[in-house]
Parts: sequence; structure tokens; C-alpha cells
Amino acid sequence: MISDRNNLLIVCIMLAGVFVSLSSGVTQTMAQDDKNNDTVSTNYSSTQGNNTIILNPSEINGTYRWTNSSGGINPTLDITKGNSYQIKINNPTDEKHELIIETEKNSEVGGSGDLDPGKNTEFEFKAKNNGELNYYCEYHPDTMRGIIKVSQPIK
Repeated sequence: MISDRNNLLIVCIMLAGVFVSLSSGVTQTMAQDDKNNDTVSTNYSSTQGNNTIILNPSEINGTYRWTNSSGGINPTLDITKGNSYQIKINNPTDEKHELIIETEKNSEVGGSGDLDPGKNTEFEFKAKNNGELNYYCEYHPDTMRGIIKVSQPIK
């Protein structure tokens, strides 16, 4: 009887270790891009398995930010060059927003168009080059901004 309990305890400890090992691959990094030091860069849950990216305007402590479906603030988005991504935005705020995507040389390569309060939109985006792109809100560029990291496809 004691041996069975010990074996059960060992199995439970091993399963807990597997769970901890699997979940440790998800990380969040505190960035210091803005004056409030509350920007979180995340590399998950913005880009979903079906190449859908969800970014929504949110008012956090009186300041507008982009948030993903996991609550990440101004998340870093990891995408692959040449893949098409559907970017979905729902505007629950009482302000107008517009997502702009541009190169590091300030050349616009994509965007949502104006998004009025209470409205939704979606658009397709495909990165043509490796490197980094910037995204921001046309109306709140100081607080609603993030980075898109574009990588080479794995062959």
C-alpha cells in the first residue's frame, strides 16, 4: 500500500515537472519603450496558428495601447516573410484609431484605415523583406506602437 502511494507520488511529481518544462517556453519581457514603463513585449498569442493576428486598442490607466488576445501590451509580433496574415482589430474605445505598418525608413507598407469607436476591421498583410517593421496608431503614435520581426521562411 505504501509502495503504491510512493509510486503515485513519483508519477505526480514527474507530470508536474513535464508541465513546468512545457510552459517555460512562454516568456514575457518587460520593455522600457515609453514613459510609463509598462509595455510588455510578447511573442505569442498575437499571431495565432492560422496566421491571424489580433490587435485591439485598449485604454490602460488613461493611456491608449495595442493589446493582443492574451492582454500583452504593444506586443512584438513575429511573422514570416512571404506569408499572408489576417490582421483583425476591434475598437471598443470611444476614440478613432488607425493601425499603420511601416519600415524603419518610415515608408508605409500596410494599414487598417480609420477605425471608428465600436467598429471592427480586418485586412491582409504580407511582409516582402526580412528585418523589423514598426506598427503604431496614427492618432496615438507615442503610446500605441510596437515592432514586427520578419524572419526568413524555414525550408
